Amino acid sequence: SPLITRADVERESEINDLRTVAMASDEAVEDAAGKLLNIMSKGDTTLRSARLAAESCLLSECNAVKSTLTSIVAMERMALEERLQRLSVLETAVEAIDVRKDIDNYIKNDK
Repeated sequence: SPLITRADVERESEINDLRTVAMASDEAVEDAAGKLLNIMSKGDTTLRSARLAAESCLLSECNAVKSTLTSIVAMERMALEERLQRLSVLETAVEAIDVRKDIDNYIKNDK
């Protein structure tokens, strides 16, 4: 019986064709994995960008609210200070009342 060589076994079992298919499959898997990693990286970058944009909007909105509240407080302070000035004028007028003198004047003018 003739001696069977490795080349004969590989040729009969079509191992070279299987090896070629396996190599092509390995390359396809590597390409797919690379594309998936790229997509995941882009998704992560997009998510981080969206989060940063949302945080920037929230910060801007909160600063606007603070500014509005500061303005309202300042306007309220001005209104209270104006009212306090009017109250001081009224208080001075009330303190200037001389009840005894006013009664005497009333009696004099009523005669």
